[in-house]
This record gives sequence, structure tokens and C-alpha cells, in this order.
Amino acid sequence: MRFLHTADWQLGMTRRFLTGEAQHTYAAARDAAVVRIGEVAAETGAEFVVVCGDVFDDPRVSTRVIRRTLDALGAYPVPVYLLPGNHDPYDATSVYTSAAFVDACPGNVHVLSAAGVVRVRDGVSIVAAPWYSKHPTADLVAEQLAGLAPSDDIRIVVGHGGMDSLSPNPDPSIVRLAGLDAAAASDLVDYVALGDRHSVTSVGDSGRVWYSGAPEVTAFDNVETEPGHVLDVTLRRGGERAVEVRRHKVGQWSFRTIGLDVTGADDVRRLRATLEEIPDKPRTVVQLALVGTLTVSENVMLETLLEEAADRFAAVKFWDRRHDLTVISDAGDLDDLELAGYAAQAAAELADRARADADAGDEDPDAAAARSALSLLYRLAGAAR
Repeated sequence: MRFLHTADWQLGMTRRFLTGEAQHTYAAARDAAVVRIGEVAAETGAEFVVVCGDVFDDPRVSTRVIRRTLDALGAYPVPVYLLPGNHDPYDATSVYTSAAFVDACPGNVHVLSAAGVVRVRDGVSIVAAPWYSKHPTADLVAEQLAGLAPSDDIRIVVGHGGMDSLSPNPDPSIVRLAGLDAAAASDLVDYVALGDRHSVTSVGDSGRVWYSGAPEVTAFDNVETEPGHVLDVTLRRGGERAVEVRRHKVGQWSFRTIGLDVTGADDVRRLRATLEEIPDKPRTVVQLALVGTLTVSENVMLETLLEEAADRFAAVKFWDRRHDLTVISDAGDLDDLELAGYAAQAAAELADRARADADAGDEDPDAAAARSALSLLYRLAGAAR
């Protein structure tokens, strides 16, 4: 049998570094990924789709998001099983019991609100481990495995949460890989479909425990190494027990991190070349981690480049924790300024003030203001090109 494994749609999510048109375009791409998953189901002949938690970003998501999502799922050619996760637990405020959801829910959409075995069809079952709060006090998947008896059914565990082998921590809800491996090795289950990790990840050595990742990127590539996919899973029992997992790209956006040591104009030009090579700029967010020292004139080159990039890309931002760029005034800062008279005297005075704290341990506010003024003078004079 064949089905699609996906998770972490987190519909209704916004990204604080996106504004205006980019925020709307990003939201539209996330909706489009949901539609695309239904198309992949039709193309592959999948029997059903499981969404392993965090379908919605928040229980207070708008009724518009709820209704549009359910309209998209209603167009799927197969049943869809939604598991409540930590962002959308099945609790007193659950989105799944809201009037908007209940009224708009199509017949092919099933919420896995009850823990335990759900029969999909003869010979195929889901073992559901839904979240009932944001802070479970136990490994919810392990609880379901503990109560399982042997069966001839193909069994798919549908769970959500972090994995001890990937992120060791004392959280009691963390999923323990040893129990999953043992269940798969003993034929108790055939596949473990998980959500929570936003990158496609195979866990352990069995080839039967997977995170599908988010269908559209939600964080930069230093965190999410392979988002934007849905997993197409084929399982066999009988004479030959087998599992086959294929990836289908459904995401459109990219969140790129660029780290660069910068010590002069050549490095700024190198950054320009790197940015130029990135495709699909309107659907790419760039996070910069620039480390080094630039003169005032070189920094004006950088600022000009970043202004241009902000118009071309969905967003350009600095990675605050890794960005460490120092701007200094250099004797050569005045060389490109063809000034005379009072303007030349003013530029020379600004340059002297900008260099006043070159050897000081703390930033001199007057020197910083002088560098800003000198930068403005470069722009007005058209020297930084």
C-alpha cells in the first residue's frame, strides 16, 4: 500500500522579517504547498494522506485560514488524517472543535483526536498518538506502542515530537528511538510517521522512522537543512516485507544564510556576485553574517548593495548572533571625494572625528555620528559606486 506522509504545515504562520507583499506571497506559497500535496496524492496513487501534527500554527488561527484549508483538503482525491500536535493540541480551545472547523470539514478529512488504532481499510491501520496539551508528561508514541498486540495489518504510527537521538533533553514527552526500532524490528509496526522536525530526516537504521519536514520552509538553512517536501511511502507485507520512501518537492521558498569575512571592497564585490547568482530572488530570504572591518567608503558600497538587494529579494536581514562588522574611518576615505573649500574642510573634520576612538575600547558616540555623516556625504557626492 502507498500513502503520503507530511507534517508541520503551521498554517497561519507569519515571519516577522517579511513585510507587505512578501508576507502575502509567502502565505500564498504555504497554501499552494497544501494544494500541491493533493496533486501528488493523485499522481502517485496514494491511498491516503497523514499530517503528523501542527496543521495549524495556533488554536486562534483565523476562520479564513480554517475554511480555505478545508476547501483545499476537500479537493483531495483521498482521505486525509490530521493529527493534533503541540501547536494545535486537542484541548479545550482546540481549532478542531471550533464551529468554523466543524461546519466546514469535508467528509474525507478525519481528525485523529482519539489515541489508538484507526482502521483505514482491511489490512491497513493507523496508530494515532495525538497531543491533548502543549506539555505532555510522557512519550505519547511509546504509550500507544505499549498497548499494541501483534497483527497482520500494515500499521503506520502517526506521532509528533522531538526525538531523543536527535535532541537529547529531559523533556518527558520526547520520543524514544529504541522503542520505535524495537517495534519495527518485531513487525509490530511497519512505519513511524513523525512531525515536529521541519527537515526531512530518517532516524535510526531501520529506514522505517521518518520526519517528513515542513512542506514549505519556516527557518533559515542553518536550522532547516531540507524542508519543502512530502514523503511518498510504499509498504509491503507478506512474502517480502519492505519499505520505500520517496521525496516530492512541494515548497517554493528558500531561506538562505550567507556567512562572509569582509575586509575590503573586494569582499563587498564578492558578496554582490554571490547574491546575483541566487535564483528566484522574490521567493528567497537572505540572512547575512558578515564578520570583519570596513572603511566608511567600503561600508557605503555595502549599504548600497544591500539597498538594491532589498528590492530584489523577499527580505534581507542580518543574523544578529553571528554578524560582527566594524566600520572605521581611514585616511583614504577622502580620496574619492572631489571636494573643495568648505565642503573639503567639513569632510576632513568628519574624518578626524570618525577616527577619534580608533584605539578606544568603547564606542565614542561622536565618532559614530561622524562616520554616519561621512557616509551620507559619500552618498550625496556619488563616490560610492
